[in-house]
Formats: sequence, C-alpha cells, structure tokens
Amino acid sequence: MAAALVLLGTVNSPNFVFSETTSKVEKIRGRIVAYSSDPACLNGNGYWSMLIRVQDRKTGTLPRFVQVQFSPPCSKHLEWLGHRPFVQKFRLRRRQDADSVLKEFYDCAPESAEKCRQLRMWRPLPGMEDEKLPFGQQVPGYRAMDLPLAPVV
Repeated sequence: MAAALVLLGTVNSPNFVFSETTSKVEKIRGRIVAYSSDPACLNGNGYWSMLIRVQDRKTGTLPRFVQVQFSPPCSKHLEWLGHRPFVQKFRLRRRQDADSVLKEFYDCAPESAEKCRQLRMWRPLPGMEDEKLPFGQQVPGYRAMDLPLAPVV
C-alpha cells in the first residue's frame, strides 16, 4: 500500500506542476549570486538551492533576495557555476512553506558540537565573492519552473 502511494505521488507530481495556472508563476528579474547543494545524490537527482538578488527597477531600495530550490539530474553539468552571473529572467512559483532564515553554516549534529567544523552553506559565483548575503534574515522561498524539483522517494 505504501509503495503504491509513493508511486502515485511520483507519477502525479509532474502533472500537478503542469496543471497549475500561469497566474501563480512570477517572472523575476535578477542575478544568481550564490548556490548551495546537498552532497548526496538521491534517486538520480541533486538537491540544490540558489540565491538570487532581485533587480528592481526602483532606485534606492535595499537588495532583495529570494531562495530557489531545484533538483537537476546528478549527471547534468550546470554551466552557470563557473561563469560570472548576468541579469536574467526567472519563472518562479512562490512557496511560502519554503521561507527560511538564511543560514551561513551547515548545522552540526548535537553529539559532535565540540569537534564540529563549521562548513559554509553558500558558495558565491565568480565575481560575487564580495556580495553581502542576508544571513540571519528571512528569505522568501521559490521553486524554479524551468528547473524542476524532483520528488524525494
């Protein structure tokens, strides 16, 4: 029974994404400034997040950042990782359940707190090393429509 439910969720997940109305898709203009990836590869997919600095046309406003989750196939090379980012348009769907306070370091397991090395969670793209990221602040969560988020089985 459990296997049938997992299979049903896996088969229906892509259909749910494609059946969404276009009014829920936001077009955001911005630049990828940093990325974070889970070192594990599950079900043939990697689980990544990118931090986008939104380019508002208004002048004098503070930079606004959004976090976007996506999961490319493990075998896919992400060309943008090695290049200086440029301003581009992203088609994103808002996920309020993915809003989170941006952490600078990965959490350590409670039993290893004394000998735990703090590992940086976010890696800047080339040319973005001096970008001030909003660590400790709430960042809105999104899902990329052009970079799907694979279900974890």
